[in-house]
Amino acid sequence: MSNRLLHISALAALLLVTFVPAVAQEDEEREQTLGEVTVQSRLKGVLFGDDVQGRETITATGLTKMACCTVAEAFENSASVTVGYSDAVTGTRQIRLLGLGGNYTQTLDESRPTMRGLGAPYAMEHVPGVWLSSVQVSKGISSVPAGHEAITGQINMEYRKPTDQERLFLNLYLDDMLRPELNLSTAWPLKEDRSFSTILMLHAAGDTEWREMGAMDRDGDHFRDTPRLRNFSLANRWLYIEPRTGMQLRWGVRWTEEDRLGGMMKFKNRAGEREAMLTGWDGLGGHVHYGSLTDLSHVAAYLKAALPYGRASRDIKGEERQSSIALVADFDHFGQDSFFGLNDFAGEDNDASLNLVANHYFNAHSALAAGVQAHFDHAREHMQNRTPWLQTEENLLNRRSENEVGPYAEYTWTPTKNLSLVAGLRADYNSYYDRAYVTPRAHFRWDVFPQTTLRLSAGTGYRTPRVFTDNIGMFATGRQIRIAADVFRKPEQAFTTGASLTQRMELFGHVATLSADYFYTRFDRNIVVDQEYDYRDVMVYASDRHAYSHTLQVDASVTPATRLDVYAAFRLTDSRQYRVASIRETGDMARWVKGERPLVDKYKALLNVQYYLPLRRWVFDATVQLNGASRLPATATAPMSASTHSPAYALLFAQVTHTWQRLNLYLGCENILDYRQKNAIASAAEPFSTGFNSMNVWGPLMGRHIYAGLRLNLY
Repeated sequence: MSNRLLHISALAALLLVTFVPAVAQEDEEREQTLGEVTVQSRLKGVLFGDDVQGRETITATGLTKMACCTVAEAFENSASVTVGYSDAVTGTRQIRLLGLGGNYTQTLDESRPTMRGLGAPYAMEHVPGVWLSSVQVSKGISSVPAGHEAITGQINMEYRKPTDQERLFLNLYLDDMLRPELNLSTAWPLKEDRSFSTILMLHAAGDTEWREMGAMDRDGDHFRDTPRLRNFSLANRWLYIEPRTGMQLRWGVRWTEEDRLGGMMKFKNRAGEREAMLTGWDGLGGHVHYGSLTDLSHVAAYLKAALPYGRASRDIKGEERQSSIALVADFDHFGQDSFFGLNDFAGEDNDASLNLVANHYFNAHSALAAGVQAHFDHAREHMQNRTPWLQTEENLLNRRSENEVGPYAEYTWTPTKNLSLVAGLRADYNSYYDRAYVTPRAHFRWDVFPQTTLRLSAGTGYRTPRVFTDNIGMFATGRQIRIAADVFRKPEQAFTTGASLTQRMELFGHVATLSADYFYTRFDRNIVVDQEYDYRDVMVYASDRHAYSHTLQVDASVTPATRLDVYAAFRLTDSRQYRVASIRETGDMARWVKGERPLVDKYKALLNVQYYLPLRRWVFDATVQLNGASRLPATATAPMSASTHSPAYALLFAQVTHTWQRLNLYLGCENILDYRQKNAIASAAEPFSTGFNSMNVWGPLMGRHIYAGLRLNLY
């Protein structure tokens, strides 16, 4: 199929959805025919939880409304989570929640904290979307059993289960750049009663040479718009249930290998090209091509043993529950070997944790989760920042052994169906900082009226900064990297509070939902990555001044007609931080100044529509985003006196899916308007100079992107 035909098909899908009267969220309709009776049920693509935290859940249906090659791409339909790039060379996808970077959002695998070390920036990219059954997003502080790292929220990933009915799930994908992708999942019961079962999941993807033939340099700066990416992942998960006692054993392993080749189109990482950069960067030895290579390796394993005790009971809403005691063990090994032009970074992280927890239900109204958790992290990081044009070089070897242990308890009180209170407290001793940290957190939920729910939350959080991987884009510049000693002396600490109001009503014969939430995060200590103090440097230092972020969001979900769903959202963000202003700016002396946090959009609007025909033989999805302006950091060519903001821009996505028995065929188009950030790489013609900078990315790097694929389900 030609590119022209693909363009016409994608645009036709968008027009068909747009001109159906009114628009929305995704639903899944299941059908079962018994004689002359047809029973249908609908599972929406996005669900807003009725629990005390009000989690937003992207269901399996929601994960298929776009290609969702990775978890990061699943958030293109979310107003809460913003997806962007760390820089224009490595193409690392990163998220932002509540106006702050993804490093302040905790990542969970089925409620277990994972990817907390050097691998955290890649957590959203190393999990294929089709491996998951759902993704839950919690904004603000979370519950204390998961740890103390969540400052702006949590993203919990629920994987396909060993007990799934699908014997085989196959997903094949191909885009207009001839990038193929294969996803395979197979679940097998090893016993007839399903007390012993396993699931194997495989993912493989890789860019072909087509991208290397000029198609990946649409802006003509001689740099790849995104890196050549090759990825392989394999996961195996097991479940055993002892029939007599109800004891459950869950364990599994996951392995990921990935390499990213970025930089100039002519850089192929052949023998001698790296050496040519090191010795001929000034151009005296002939043409020298700037290149970047990142090799990543990740191995993870987990074990969970849970034993129920006592009699099963029901809570105040009539749901069955049983007290239990569980032991959870996790291990993560992450390795990275990379270079960015003349800069080198290598790291290795071994992370292990043990969690012994008891969940006890006193009666229908009260419950207690209490336990003790130990976390062991041993990391080695080596950074070599060569800036020969500045006659400087920084070589830093950082070895860190950080061990934590501490108890926690969380009490849940539900006096009536309309009122819930969750209060938690944990105390952890950290060997690296040689001190104990106390983390209090609380959540409150009240049904003010039968269809009106009020939620409140407040609590503290802290995290150990990972200076290099949290800010991987700073390596893809021509500046000297200067890291202050105080960066490693204390963790980042913050206080987050929030409130939300949800109103449910009946419109057009269906349930509609309107909600509004507000969150405020204030840092008592945070790390500043400052590229404005000196145009030749990237300064990294700690600030004890109160950086903060305000976020206000309104969501509406309605079904104006049968088989037509509409979801709309609007978010406002005010995120500010303190940095050290130079004498050049103040005209007096270097001092602290408060300003907008760079590269954070001020607002985002989203409209998501889904329309489907009877029996869901055809499903049409469309999403429109409006992304607001963000402050651009001052540079040598754009000084502070002329500091500007990026323009607001719109993105359109559309997908059409046809179902035929067990086979789904889909065709989609991302960024239909072909909007791209211009000059994403500053001084691209002089990559070995202080003016070279690829870390100021505020918009899409890729233009219009067309894809097609199939999903096969066998039971």
